[in-house]
Amino acid sequence: MMRSLVFIFACTGLQAAMPTAFFDTHCVECHDADTRKGGLDLTSLKQNLGDEDNFALWVRIHDRIELGEMPPKKRERPKRDEMIAATTQIAKSLTDAEQVDAESRSGLRRLTRGEYENTVRDLFDLPGIALQAGLPADGSAHGFDNNSDALDISHVNMAKYIEAADKTLDMAIATRPTAPPSSIERLSLAGNYEPDIMLMQGDAVLLRDKKHDPVMPPAGAYAHVNQGAHESLGVFDRMSSVGVFRHEDESWNAYFRRFAALYPGRYRVRASFWSLQWDKGQILPSRGVEAARLSVVQFNENGRGGQHPSYVLGYYDAPSLKSQIHELDVWLNFKETFGFNVASLAPVVLYRVGTWGQLDRTMGYTGPCIANDWVEVEGPLYDVWPPRAHQLLFGDLPLTEFKEGRAPVRLPLKQEITGARNKPEATDKTVWTVQPEQPLIVAGRLLASFLPKAFRRPVSDDIRKAYVAKCEERLKAGDCFETAMRWVYRAALCSPDFLYHVEPAGRLDHQALAARLSYFLWNSTPDETLLAQNLNDSKTLHAQVERLLKDPKSQRFIEDFLGQWLKLRAIAANDPDKKLYPEFSPYLQDSMVAETRAYFRELLENDLAAGYLVQSDFAMLNEKLAVHYGIAGVSGPKIRKVKLPKDCPRGGFLTQAAVLKITANGTTTSPVVRGAYVMARLLGKPPQPPPPNVPAVEPDVQGATTIRELLNKHRNNSACAGCHAEIDPPGFALESFDVIGGFRERYRSNDKGDKAPRGSIDPKIPIGFKLGPAVDASGEMPGARKFAGITDFKTMLAADKHLLLKNLAQQFLVYATGRPVAFSDRAALNDILTKTEKQGGGVRTLIHEIVQSPLFQTH
Repeated sequence: MMRSLVFIFACTGLQAAMPTAFFDTHCVECHDADTRKGGLDLTSLKQNLGDEDNFALWVRIHDRIELGEMPPKKRERPKRDEMIAATTQIAKSLTDAEQVDAESRSGLRRLTRGEYENTVRDLFDLPGIALQAGLPADGSAHGFDNNSDALDISHVNMAKYIEAADKTLDMAIATRPTAPPSSIERLSLAGNYEPDIMLMQGDAVLLRDKKHDPVMPPAGAYAHVNQGAHESLGVFDRMSSVGVFRHEDESWNAYFRRFAALYPGRYRVRASFWSLQWDKGQILPSRGVEAARLSVVQFNENGRGGQHPSYVLGYYDAPSLKSQIHELDVWLNFKETFGFNVASLAPVVLYRVGTWGQLDRTMGYTGPCIANDWVEVEGPLYDVWPPRAHQLLFGDLPLTEFKEGRAPVRLPLKQEITGARNKPEATDKTVWTVQPEQPLIVAGRLLASFLPKAFRRPVSDDIRKAYVAKCEERLKAGDCFETAMRWVYRAALCSPDFLYHVEPAGRLDHQALAARLSYFLWNSTPDETLLAQNLNDSKTLHAQVERLLKDPKSQRFIEDFLGQWLKLRAIAANDPDKKLYPEFSPYLQDSMVAETRAYFRELLENDLAAGYLVQSDFAMLNEKLAVHYGIAGVSGPKIRKVKLPKDCPRGGFLTQAAVLKITANGTTTSPVVRGAYVMARLLGKPPQPPPPNVPAVEPDVQGATTIRELLNKHRNNSACAGCHAEIDPPGFALESFDVIGGFRERYRSNDKGDKAPRGSIDPKIPIGFKLGPAVDASGEMPGARKFAGITDFKTMLAADKHLLLKNLAQQFLVYATGRPVAFSDRAALNDILTKTEKQGGGVRTLIHEIVQSPLFQTH
């Protein structure tokens, strides 16, 4: 296998011609064997560029001089001509030393887990097949998981790929001549185990025609009657609405266990929600538009739903006293059903109204409530039969009854799912399969169609014949045609031709360019339209980039790229301290992620300039985030563009709650962590690792000492001072925001401090924290650039649009090509930036210029 080599040197002993006279005059005084400021001794630094670590150090020296950071401002400045001559000489030595191996520019890369799943979904038209979780986790290199350095392979990977291929073929191959029957099921929360318990214990109430349903008095009157008795009385079979007071928690989730998908496929779902204020038995208008959450839940072997949703379908309006019907198309896998949660109500068990068995448990309660009238499920739905996945494998071959020989392998017949009321059809033991009269001729024809689609490029006759030979081998062993072809298809799906990005050396050919573009913007295989275009024509290539960005599949790019660049994948890495941040909820967390994704989409759609990465006069908000940010006038769970009030600290990625949560530990914030994040992710200046044996700074959660005071002591260490002068200021600016992204003027404390006001925290949530020391968000950037707080700091960053654009371009290039940007790539990178800036410096324009560049179009 080829290695991914960023730097290939002419010889390991290559000596560079460096500007030693410049160093002697301007640098050695601070960077000799005795002083070693910043740990750098130029008098002993080897000029051997054959060592990659040494090469990287010389790159840093070049960049510090070029940016004017060295020699420092307080020292006598070299003349401009001297600095240009010095950096030019260093750059020439670095460029001469860096020889790129044309056959391994990007290395040989296999598909990531996400790329694999999306490729199978699009190739087979199985948009919801779940494969990613069954594959080993990918590594990460240079900030992304699609770099060859991060994508090793082992026998474990291969075993899992075989399992994934079998799962795909099980779902793809039709086993009956007609489609499974479609049905419409209207579901009520009532009659399901967990909601019934809620109804009897006072966490929910039965409703009918926007009134309390008298068939079941509020909790307490039937305290002596168990769930079975309620069911025998028909209480839960009236299709009444269920109003829920209680948010899900670690021990309780509501889901529709009376339904589970028997056949994987597309389903049409309709759901009706509304909200109310329950006042000791009276139904009053609610406080506004509440948010109801629907999720997909997998039944386990006991017929119970999982404790947490497999994934969230969405958050839906529940308006006051008026039912609103929501319609959506979803894919359900076998044994999946729906979960429900009152997302906008206060989290955990805060709506309970007393101890179990209390007779006036519900009647004595006042508070908000979200009602679900019903959820209606129609499906499975097929627009063609056999489905397209089957046609991909077997074309238009008819399904006929199998009578002789070794029958094809079949999954067990669909069995009744414990708890679900929808039932499988009556058992039909007839085996239906494809049985061509000339199997090898048909196999050749089918493979001539399948293999180029699966391998994403033309396939030679020799390769096709090799796969036909595998089919022939299985037929001679006694397999029927379907089984033999299944064996062949599984081999193809586990082959390097499918699992790897196979690209020619040098300039990419048509198919490789199409694949690189589609995996960049769709995270998946190219479609027929893209493969049919002449991508060597710049106008055609531009048009195809536009088409891919406008397609819904581009959301995969947004989610995958932001998940790694801004580390959104780590949003749930820690849970905020429940005493310090009791207002935190899964709904708030999901809203955080939705904001960041929607904001990036807004930058793309409107081709906004790089300054918008850190500063804007708008944000993408729903009511949950708007309340969290202290912004009025936003209602409901839908994310939308909101103009920010004057002097609002929000706007741009830096002050989005998702970024602020990711850069905190759930209890405290650290300017070091946040500062390093800003430098690496937004400015493209990742700080050096800390010196060995230097202890980390541990914040004080008792409220006695601020993090700034602790860092001041830390920075007295000469080994730390230089780096912290760059790292700490961005982190100080972000100290105005707590671990869940809320704006603060004082730190929260578990011990010392003043009583905390409620502010926007739900009145049902008890407050146990106190307000500690005041926050100081001022600081000073290198170059004596001072800022008073986050607004000044963002203005300072936004002014350097070139730096922001350059970093974003580098992030895009690493993600799109699977390789880091080498020193010798800088000229081509600068060309991209120049062309982009001439057109206004927009993010969408940047993507176009990257795709048109040699860096993108070369292996």
